[in-house]
Amino acid sequence: MSIILQAEKLYKEYKTSSGAVNALNGVDLSIEKGLFYAIIGRSGSGKSTLLHVLSGLDRPTSGKVLIDGVDMFSFSDEKMAIFRRRSMGFVFQQFNLLDEYSVLNNICMPLRLDGRKPDETFLAEVTKMLGIAEKLKKYPYELSGGEQQMLAMGRALMSRPRLLLLDEPSMGLAPLLVKEIFNIIKEINESGTTVLLVEQNANMALSIADKAYVLETGRIALAGTAQELASSEAVRKAYLGG
Repeated sequence: MSIILQAEKLYKEYKTSSGAVNALNGVDLSIEKGLFYAIIGRSGSGKSTLLHVLSGLDRPTSGKVLIDGVDMFSFSDEKMAIFRRRSMGFVFQQFNLLDEYSVLNNICMPLRLDGRKPDETFLAEVTKMLGIAEKLKKYPYELSGGEQQMLAMGRALMSRPRLLLLDEPSMGLAPLLVKEIFNIIKEINESGTTVLLVEQNANMALSIADKAYVLETGRIALAGTAQELASSEAVRKAYLGG
């Protein structure tokens, strides 16, 4: 399979009042087209920072992020925004929904920013799959937490991204809803979209992903198939409860 996303020696340093904090320390990874990847690690390991850098939402202190072999950070800010809108879907921890717009307008916002009209057939398919087809006239604040998660996912999918990135989609949700959301993510992947998931719920992530990375203190500590990592004694003890 071809490589759709590649990171080379990524470093990210933040300046704080107490000194410099190194969130990423030389991360190298490759994402193959069409596969489902999970990045697992403890809180504070740098997972969300890594996802933000890989998506172009944050620039690294040094290193490269290559999309189809092209250095994403060689783009201007304007070109970066256009590229991200057309090639990537991103589901944030906090969803970043616009309460003043309806569910329908939230879903279609990336397309409208790009001057495109939504494909009505695809819109119907996506909202039906996510269980929000009957909620299009409502507003985000009228939805449950799970429905807001589905709305955020619908917004990410409407531009038909080649790469879907998700930041802790299980956070704060009931176990049954988490399972439902992960099943939908897997269905999206099986339809041809490459998925990169950052997740603290290692059991769920490794049960559904094809390949995985373990991030510790801003470094890739382990990498392999999800099955290999799930059967690793080190991963079982540190992340799978035994």
